[in-house]
Amino acid sequence: MRRLGELFTKLTQRFLPDPLALACLLTLVVFALALLVPQEQSVARQSFGDRTVLLGGMWLDAIWNPGFLTFALQMCLVLLTGFGLAKAPLSQRMLKRIASIPRSNRGGVMMIAAVSCVGCWINWGFGLILAGVLASELRSQFERRKITCQYALIVAAAYAGMMIWHGGLSGSAPLKVASERMNIIVGSGDNSFTAEIAPITIDRTLLGSRNLLLTAGLFVAIPLFFGLLALPNGKQSTQKKATIEADDSELPESEPPARTLARFINESPALPWLIGGLIFLGLFQRVADAHSVKEDAGWWMAIARSINLNFVNSLFLAMGLVLHGNLMSYLRAVSSGGSAIVGIVIQFPLYSGIQGLMAGAGLAAAISNGFVEASQIAAGLLNISVDCTFPLATLASAGVVNFFVPSGGGQWIVQGPIMCGAAQELGFSMERTVMAIAYGDQLTNMVQPFWAIPLMGMTKVNAREFMGYCALLMLAAIPIFALAVVW
Repeated sequence: MRRLGELFTKLTQRFLPDPLALACLLTLVVFALALLVPQEQSVARQSFGDRTVLLGGMWLDAIWNPGFLTFALQMCLVLLTGFGLAKAPLSQRMLKRIASIPRSNRGGVMMIAAVSCVGCWINWGFGLILAGVLASELRSQFERRKITCQYALIVAAAYAGMMIWHGGLSGSAPLKVASERMNIIVGSGDNSFTAEIAPITIDRTLLGSRNLLLTAGLFVAIPLFFGLLALPNGKQSTQKKATIEADDSELPESEPPARTLARFINESPALPWLIGGLIFLGLFQRVADAHSVKEDAGWWMAIARSINLNFVNSLFLAMGLVLHGNLMSYLRAVSSGGSAIVGIVIQFPLYSGIQGLMAGAGLAAAISNGFVEASQIAAGLLNISVDCTFPLATLASAGVVNFFVPSGGGQWIVQGPIMCGAAQELGFSMERTVMAIAYGDQLTNMVQPFWAIPLMGMTKVNAREFMGYCALLMLAAIPIFALAVVW
C-alpha cells in the first residue's frame, strides 16, 4: 500500500499543475466546449463570432457573481478567524496537548485523519481549519521531540474529511431539499417540463440508516487507510517548516510607548468581551429560532441545523476575541493567516466563471442527461433493473460535474433538478438520488484541489505533494460508495 501511495504521489508531482494553473486550464477547456458544442439552444443558434462574444460576457459576469464573491469572502474569514482562534494562548495549550498524544508518525497520521473526518462531518469549514491547524502543530511537536514524519501524508489526512462532508451535518444538497420545496426537470429537450416536489426531511437523507452506516464505516476506514500508507517512524520531510506562529513583523507596531488613552482602549479586555458577547447572543438566537421550528428534534439538532459558514465564522471570531483578551493581540494573530487567503481570492472567481459557463451553455445538464440515458441503455443491455444502474450513473455524473463545479451548493443548482426529475420519471427513490449526488461530489474532492486551497495556505504544502495519497483514497472508496448507492 505504501508503494502505491508513493507511486501516486510521484505521478501527481510530475503531472498535476498548481491549483491556479489547473483552474486556468479548466476554464479554457470549458470555454472551448461551450464554444464548439453548446447544449443550450439560445447559445447554439448564435454564429461562431457572436457565440464567442456571448460566452466571453457570460464568463465575465459569472466571475463577479455576487453570491460566489460572498462565498469567497466567507472562506477568507474562515481562515483568518481560524488562525486567530488557534493562536490564542488557551487554544495553543489545547493544541499542544492533543498533538502530544501520538508517539509515532503513523499514530499522528491516523489521529489527523480521524479529527478531519469528525470535524468535516460536523461542518466542512470547521473540519478543514481544525485538521489543518492541528497538522501544523503536530509537525512542530514532532520536530521538537526529534520524531521524523511524513508531513505531506499528514496534510493529505487533514484533507480526507472532505470525502465525508456532504453526508454530514453541513451537506448542501440534503439541507437544501429539506428546507424548501424543489422544482425538478422531468424529461429532456422539447419534451421536458417542470414539476414541484415536497421537501425531503433529513431523517430520510443525512440521518437515514444508509447514510449513517456509510459514514460510520468511513470514520473507521479512512484513518485505517492512512495508517497503512504511513511508515511507523516516518521519514525526513523535505517540506519547509509550517507553523501557525504569527510573524509580528507583519503588523507594524503603532502603539505609543506612553500609557495614553488610545493604548488603554486598544489593550482593554472589555471590548473583546463585549463584542464576543454580542456575537454569542446572536448565535443563541439563531439556534433558538431553529429549535422553535421543530421542537421535538431537540437542541442538538437545532444546533446542527444552525451551523453554516456564517455561524462558524461568528463562533471563531467571538472565541478568538475572548480568548486573546485584547484587540491588538487578536489582530497580530489574524495577520499570520494573511498569506493563506491569496489562493482563495484569486482562484474562487475562476471557478465561479467555470460554473457560469457550465450552466449557461447547458454543459452540466448535458452531462447529467447523458449519464441518465447511459443508465437506461446499460440496464437494457445487461437485463437488470434500472434501480441498479441509475444510482451508479448519478454517482458518476456528480463526480464528473464536481471536477468542474467543485462547490457543493453550486453543483446542486445545475444538476439536482435534472437528476431528481429523472428519478421521478424512472420511479426511483428521490432521497437516494439526493445522496448519490452528495456522494459523487465528495468522492472527487480527492482529485480536485479546490477545497485544499485553505489547507495549503495553513500548512505551506503544495497540492502536488499530497493529492496523490488522496487520489488513491478515492480509488479505494469508489466500490464502497457504489455499494452504498445501489444497496
